[in-house]
Amino acid sequence: MNTLDSTSLQQISEETNFNALLNSYCREFNNWSRYAGIPKYDAPLAAYLVSRTDWLHIRFDFSSIGSEVYAPLKFYADSGRHVFNFPVIERNIATDAINPVSIFRFMELAIRFSAEEFPNAGAALVNERLTNSVENLELFLNYFKQNGKPVNFAKMSFIEAEQSLFLGHNAHPLPKGRSGFNDKEELFKFSPETKGQFQLAYFLIAADNINEKNAEGFDITDLFRIELQESGNQELIALLDQHPNHKVVPMHPWEAQHLLTLPTVQAMEKEKLLIYLGCFGDYYTPTSSVRTVYNATSDWMLKFSLHVKITNSERVNLVRELYRGYDVSKLLKTEYGKAAKAEFPEIEFITDPAFITVNYRGETIDGFNVSVRHNPFKGEDAGKNVSLLAALCQDGLLGQKPRIAHIIEEASISKNKTVAYTAVNWFKQYLHLCVAPIVGLYNHFGMAFEFHQQNVLLELDKDFYPAKFYFRDNQGYFFSDAKAEALAAVYPGIAAESGSIVPNEYIIPKLTYYLLINNILGVVNAIASNGLADEKTLIDLVYLEFKQFENSDRTGLVDYIINRRTWEVKGNLLTNLCNIDEASAPIDNPAIYRGFPNPLAKFFFSENLIKPQTLDVLYSRFFPKENVTITIRPFNIDNDLEMVHDWFNQEHAKPIWKMDGPIKGLELFYRTLLPNDASHSFIGEINGEPTFTIEPYWPMRDGVGACYEALMTDYGAHLLIAPTDKDKKFSFETGQALMDFIFEQPEVGKCIGEAAVESRAMHIFVTRLGFKLEKVIQMPYKMANLTFCYRDWYWEKYPEAKAYAMMKSGQLEAEEI
Repeated sequence: MNTLDSTSLQQISEETNFNALLNSYCREFNNWSRYAGIPKYDAPLAAYLVSRTDWLHIRFDFSSIGSEVYAPLKFYADSGRHVFNFPVIERNIATDAINPVSIFRFMELAIRFSAEEFPNAGAALVNERLTNSVENLELFLNYFKQNGKPVNFAKMSFIEAEQSLFLGHNAHPLPKGRSGFNDKEELFKFSPETKGQFQLAYFLIAADNINEKNAEGFDITDLFRIELQESGNQELIALLDQHPNHKVVPMHPWEAQHLLTLPTVQAMEKEKLLIYLGCFGDYYTPTSSVRTVYNATSDWMLKFSLHVKITNSERVNLVRELYRGYDVSKLLKTEYGKAAKAEFPEIEFITDPAFITVNYRGETIDGFNVSVRHNPFKGEDAGKNVSLLAALCQDGLLGQKPRIAHIIEEASISKNKTVAYTAVNWFKQYLHLCVAPIVGLYNHFGMAFEFHQQNVLLELDKDFYPAKFYFRDNQGYFFSDAKAEALAAVYPGIAAESGSIVPNEYIIPKLTYYLLINNILGVVNAIASNGLADEKTLIDLVYLEFKQFENSDRTGLVDYIINRRTWEVKGNLLTNLCNIDEASAPIDNPAIYRGFPNPLAKFFFSENLIKPQTLDVLYSRFFPKENVTITIRPFNIDNDLEMVHDWFNQEHAKPIWKMDGPIKGLELFYRTLLPNDASHSFIGEINGEPTFTIEPYWPMRDGVGACYEALMTDYGAHLLIAPTDKDKKFSFETGQALMDFIFEQPEVGKCIGEAAVESRAMHIFVTRLGFKLEKVIQMPYKMANLTFCYRDWYWEKYPEAKAYAMMKSGQLEAEEI
């Protein structure tokens, strides 16, 4: 990100929000692809791109509504959060006019494009919230510039880290949305970024209108009465003495003013059931959630309802969520809970043992719902080097180095190792601390948590390595129905009010989203996007960490994580577009979820097949009987485009490939194919003459993988032989060369085929190569014969191919020695 010397705060704010919006869009829609280079046959786009330094873009295909958008890429992430350069441009397809596109224009395109699938998507409200997020971030950045101290120290206290999250969550389209605060004064007073401080508001409420629970065994309202009695305010003390049967309820001061406008609260005042006392006592300051407040001398943090739209939702404590905190607090006091804590001490649970609700004429007034949380960061412990995960994953602020970079650098100094070595080992320690405990707690105790960046705190040791996790948030506890009997045996009635025992099949996708996409891959992204370690190296470590539990896991969680082709990701953008308040939506559909390609599949990614790093020949074999040498090399768009355009426009190729037409369209196809992970193109030569093209593909990213139970080690290929003269085709030898080339790659488990059922010739051809029919599948554009061929099948049928492979393998080993 540019510094203030060259970039205005307004521009930085818009670009930060825009980066988050683009990432949200990429997660939730699939009309985009990477686009490489400068086109030869698209003059308007080339004229623009030649003046820029960006080689790689993401192209958003809005052609159905007359536009396409190109966003320059600074860092492309398999971990799910890309870093973009600016400006982003829009091309009007009808006129070829190219202009920079603002965040608001992109949001307009997103709304229009999504309308067919989501007709209830609303523009006005979303644009209002987007404006609010952009304006708020600009205000926070200006505050930071004028008053703030650095927020990237390797050592920071709990509250310093909580109040350091200036940029917000980096894959949320409205990272600083605070719709509801009426002006800058309110925003600054009640926001963590500005270190707002305020006294709590208090109400006296008739005991019959109060419902409170406390797993610690006493009425929490008694504690608040005592605190007010010790305030020394004689008028207040007298009022308390006059109402001995009323209970004291603390409240966020903003919410208190909101409550006083409600007819139900006014009716309670009129009936003397409720008295507003005003603001008293010690000063509290907001944590990163805005509505949870902290005082370093208090035993408790208080999580209030707040009728402010913070990112997706008005943050209102639901009664069932209050009971979740109470339930888990009671459970952890049983032998069952004590055993869980003893077995997995790497995670400390910050529980919400108490809550208060207020009702009037049988109806709960949700603004009064208060959750009371233990405060482990008080007194001497207030200075612990503990940080919410979101702050560790935050980008650098106004030219500062990101905090994660400082932490890794300090750890490298402490251990006297290189930064690169330290980054990988720091992450290994992070994985050891969280993966085994989370998998173990779910298997042994049925406990699952929304283990995301906001709910997870990480404590660092003296060497700045991960030492311990804390988990907070009463609404984020769930239990598997597989452990329902065991849970009920130690705590009868658990989940009766909280609804926290849910089906295993519901938990697994959600737990994967929170633990993997939001948490672990967020850390991968923070480390890799800042150049501290290679992203694939870190992702491979994640795969291996979970892989070790594959056989011992009895829940299906690990199998889902390491073997599933796609996971589910929460659609924060669509949730906003459809105005879904996820905090109050039904438990079985709290938000919109979309498919997310499993990044761990990249452990089996064949770079040679899908993303070769050279244009040189990768395969060569002499066929003595035919006296031909067949070679295969990667497609070179600068030299091969015109040739394959001629091939695809031959009559025999048109009906099968359907890639005939103007060369401009074919160039677009290749400029989006080559940098992506689904497929690649190669040119085959026979005795030095280009004769065929093959396109290996990976079902983990190619659409065919959604049509059958694809394995991560599955690969396939499409083949076009250009000559029609059978004396030049050498079709079968070409097929063998293709099979040789695919099976040379160690990542390949089996080769698949999906020829159209009506193509008898192709069925005969692949059967001769060793394929066997598995079943008929329905693909979006054809009915296909799904065929499989394993390496052993192919080699058994063609021993000379095995001999060639063994010979080449021996040559490679000799070269390595």
